[in-house]
Amino acid sequence: MIETRLRIPALQTEEDASAVMFELQDLPCVHQAGVDLPAHTAWVEHTAMIAPEDIAAKLLEAGFEAEVL
Repeated sequence: MIETRLRIPALQTEEDASAVMFELQDLPCVHQAGVDLPAHTAWVEHTAMIAPEDIAAKLLEAGFEAEVL
């Protein structure tokens, strides 16, 4: 498994964290995901079948700009 970390500046509230988690868990090839609200970051454990940039693009579609760290 690959672990990707993302910085999500708009991640401010528990509602934001829930929305981000929903988007991440809905992606194919994602095994686990988590959100660190105070750090404005998320991590995703996934297979090589999905690129980190594709994960960030999915979050952007949901209204959360994400930078791959």
